[in-house]
Amino acid sequence: MKIFISHSSKNSKFGQAIVDLLLSVGVSSNQIIFTSNDAFGIPNGKNIFNWLKERITEKPHVIYLLSPEYYSSIACLNEMGAAWIIENQHTIIFTPQFNSSSPEFQNGALDPREMGFKINNVDRITEFVESLKQYYSISTNPVLINQKIRKFIEDVNNIESQNIIKPITNRSRDVNISDKEILESKLIEEPLKKSVELKTESNQVNKFFKDLQEDKLKDEEILLLHYVNDTARYKLGVGWKSTGEIENIKVWEDVNSLNSKLSTSYDDIMRRYDFKKLTEVSEFTSSGNPREVILIPDLRELLLDLPTDILSQIKKVADRNPKIISSPSRNFGSVEEEEEEEEDLPF
Repeated sequence: MKIFISHSSKNSKFGQAIVDLLLSVGVSSNQIIFTSNDAFGIPNGKNIFNWLKERITEKPHVIYLLSPEYYSSIACLNEMGAAWIIENQHTIIFTPQFNSSSPEFQNGALDPREMGFKINNVDRITEFVESLKQYYSISTNPVLINQKIRKFIEDVNNIESQNIIKPITNRSRDVNISDKEILESKLIEEPLKKSVELKTESNQVNKFFKDLQEDKLKDEEILLLHYVNDTARYKLGVGWKSTGEIENIKVWEDVNSLNSKLSTSYDDIMRRYDFKKLTEVSEFTSSGNPREVILIPDLRELLLDLPTDILSQIKKVADRNPKIISSPSRNFGSVEEEEEEEEDLPF
């Protein structure tokens, strides 16, 4: 029985911490499915949706890593629904900031009365590791287990501390308040933004996001970023493999009720990303032609924690590209024909 970690790509650091813990206590690497790490994710050449469907039908032990980001992702909710129907066993783990009383969790597929626990709850994590001994070759050394759990809790708390906004001094009040409070109360005149220049030294990435903020990019370029961020698919098919990638994008567009702007212009957008040096070739054909590219490291790292203003810009582009639902139209004839039809009416 494999262990499948169902998670949002925005919580990949927490998911990786779970993977590290499982490996350290004795779970084999080939028993773990974690799509945010290539070593445990989707093999080259596989269709992302078909591959995940196959893994879910194998009745794995599913770890639901629940967070606000998880419930805001249609892809995650679809994955939850599919896994919930077929799974063998599951464990519910909450990220530190998740509220288990939220309407999303209380009204979702998972039973809210079932015991879940915060990822930094040492007692529950210890209990979870103990429960794995029934199915996996977990170490019987209690000192080792204790050490690995302490290391896990330390890693999780470090990840969480990076997510906490530090207090700053507001000039108009000269008091310490958080960035979130400033945004909500509008105490300062300038818009508060997380600067992408502070997160990466890559000039091409900085220019790309500067163009995005100034609305200089094509919608398709931003939609590709949305697709990559939503599916955590940092490797993309090109050349003869672009056909499979386009099929994946069509499914994603359908799930997210988007038009086909990205899927119909995919090859052109990949050329633009290549020209802007935002991708690198990760796989060649036997004749030396690219068949897969990967986003450059600085861009991949930034996608794990996109600034709020960038997320808002991406949402704005998605909102203006909805799926067009055609409705049956009536073919009207000539005026004389319509008048004849009116004469035949029984009233």
